[in-house]
Amino acid sequence: MLVIVERHLEGRIVELLDSEAFVAQVDLELARKKRVGGFISVCLVGTPGEPSSPDVSAPPIDAWCPRLRPQVRTYDVLGHVDEHSLGILMPDTALAEAVLGGNRLLRVLGDSNPPITALSIGVAAAYGDLEGGAAALIDAAVTALQTAVPGQVGASRTTRGEPRLLVVDDDQVFATALAETISQCGWLGHPCTDPQDAFERVRSNEYQGLFVDLVLPQTSGVDILREALAYYPRRPAILMSGFDADHGAVLDALALGPVMFVRKPISAADLDSALRMFRVLLPGVRQR
Repeated sequence: MLVIVERHLEGRIVELLDSEAFVAQVDLELARKKRVGGFISVCLVGTPGEPSSPDVSAPPIDAWCPRLRPQVRTYDVLGHVDEHSLGILMPDTALAEAVLGGNRLLRVLGDSNPPITALSIGVAAAYGDLEGGAAALIDAAVTALQTAVPGQVGASRTTRGEPRLLVVDDDQVFATALAETISQCGWLGHPCTDPQDAFERVRSNEYQGLFVDLVLPQTSGVDILREALAYYPRRPAILMSGFDADHGAVLDALALGPVMFVRKPISAADLDSALRMFRVLLPGVRQR
């Protein structure tokens, strides 16, 4: 695949990849995130609106790309997406961080001489694996760009920009309430009341963290955690139980890996401690 070596910048070779090489690079990064977890974002800089829209225009990439290149981080990747759009692969970057970076790049363009104000940015982000791979992530960024207005950043809501936490408890009211509280804290909480369904879900990396009740119908929360950590040993989990918890079972769970025990009902302090553990152990999750 063609790689265009543009010039040296701060002692490093800066490359502008062609479209095929850029897509391949995004797929490589997604494959890495599938193994280790973490965020990945793609910024798409180009003309907002439909590609054939006659009411907005911008100079070609060769005219404005050199103004952006000094502003990107050393580990970001630049590449063509199409004739008039530049893609920026931003590893280990959550959606909110990518939006901030996009706004900074637009300010650089607007402050240039002559200023370039016809461009906009579309941002899409994922956590861990993403069905559809690079094509899905780039398509989400394209959609965000097309719905933006000139000079602004459009953020996609179609990809996983925040890590998902699975709440397993046969008490539907409790599971739903805890999942909603988790979502209010800036995560994506999903309740699950069927233990057999939980076994299926924890075998994939769709959920980056777990809350699991110790006592479940026809099984134990320890068995679910054992299954979950057998597939992804570094995935953090919270084991929950009332004051009558089986201490032996709790010790068995804590020996499995990154597992923390909290008592039900979960206090605000215990939930904060649990989410703090996730922030420490999950790559790319911003500290709050």
